[in-house]
Amino acid sequence: MSRAISSRERRLVAVLILTALLALCWFVAIAPIIAGFAARAQAREALALRYAHNVRTISTIPRLRRRAEAERAALAPYVLPVRATEQGREWLKSRLQQVIAQPGGEMREATDAEAPDGWAAARATARLSVPHLVGILRRLDSEPPWLVVRSVTIGTNDPALARSGLNVQVDVAIPIRAAVAR
Repeated sequence: MSRAISSRERRLVAVLILTALLALCWFVAIAPIIAGFAARAQAREALALRYAHNVRTISTIPRLRRRAEAERAALAPYVLPVRATEQGREWLKSRLQQVIAQPGGEMREATDAEAPDGWAAARATARLSVPHLVGILRRLDSEPPWLVVRSVTIGTNDPALARSGLNVQVDVAIPIRAAVAR
């Protein structure tokens, strides 16, 4: 028992089918194209912002280089440029020997000392007069590259010997930086 469809119902079904086809065309073809345009517009905007940021960053490179060079030059008196920690220790020992060898000092021994990474350390044992000890400490403190005097140990068993000299142990360290091979 099927009943015949009236022309009004036919028109309504045709409008519904047309609406469904239009919706299908929208969701299958037109909406992805519009979404692609929007995504590419966002990507272009992000790239434009990234480009502007990169241009600003690149334009600061000369200023940053000058600042880094100035900081490196200011740091030079405090850091010893050597290729290895062992070379830094040898330099420290020779500097201690040179400073102690002035009149009034008798160098006994120069040895390596423990130091954290990035530092070189040495220890010198000597027989010094009090004025000479003060002069050594002043010289180590006032001539570049400046050293860190980690400890000074002074000892004597006999007060009469104190006039002729003290047994002194000086422990010094300096930060090191790998020198560029040329």
